[in-house]
Amino acid sequence: MAGVKPATAAGYTADVTAACESTLLTLLCAFGSLKGTLRLVGGLVPRYLTPEAPPDVPAHAGTSDVDVVLNIAVLADGEGYASLADQLAARGFERNVTPKGARSSWQWKRQVSAHEYVLVEFLRDAGDADPGKPVSVDGERVSALPVKFAGIVHDWYGERKVTGELLDGGGISTELVRFADVPAFVILKALALDDRMANKDAGDLIHVLQYAGTLDQVAELFVQRSSSKTHPDAMEAGLAALRQRFCDDEHAEGYEKAGSVAYAKFQGAADEDELVGKQRFAAGLVQALLDLIEARLAEN
Repeated sequence: MAGVKPATAAGYTADVTAACESTLLTLLCAFGSLKGTLRLVGGLVPRYLTPEAPPDVPAHAGTSDVDVVLNIAVLADGEGYASLADQLAARGFERNVTPKGARSSWQWKRQVSAHEYVLVEFLRDAGDADPGKPVSVDGERVSALPVKFAGIVHDWYGERKVTGELLDGGGISTELVRFADVPAFVILKALALDDRMANKDAGDLIHVLQYAGTLDQVAELFVQRSSSKTHPDAMEAGLAALRQRFCDDEHAEGYEKAGSVAYAKFQGAADEDELVGKQRFAAGLVQALLDLIEARLAEN
């Protein structure tokens, strides 16, 4: 949970992911009438983009935290967030303390058992702000970390009614969860992978590409978003990051690229041959997707 993320799928469990979902539902209740402005991103999203349906769709590895994008335009226009810190505290959330002892205002944690916490991260579109430097939302008590192109999820999202247990015996609640759709999720994961090269980002990305539908269907989702003429810079940057990290070029074959290797390491392998096989699978999947998208855009 709160702390260093596991580098392999084996480090994640269904119990921890369920605790993250309960944390999300409790968080939505803390936002009250403004809960509809939140957009879920990060490792909990595949739970809703690719619901487990054995044997065709296996369970996603899961997650150990909850990442949400705040709509800063709504915050600026309304007064509903004036007591956001108080609302969070009332629901049992507390500001996270960094390893250096500083109290974070964009990372909050929620105790879910005697010794375990779930970390919640508030994000916002970078816009003109410096990525990586938190921007105040509620005085100095709550802030959001600017992330480049995170704002696409305000337009490109899916939604699903989710029923689960609230924390601290709050009972069963059904909430409408709004989350990054397939193109938004893949773009943001590709950009995150490009930045920090985490195995988990590659694992999440390939899982969604593999199980969100047929490759034709996934490519069509990208074409539809591209044809909408909204967020063209994000689309271009995301596809370029996929190409850079998974595909053949003058520097290396796709399976040798860092994204393909990160995916294989996240999945784990018994030997070198199995590892390389998974690298080739990831590279081939991404290359096939990009080829389909390019061909279909050329037809339009």
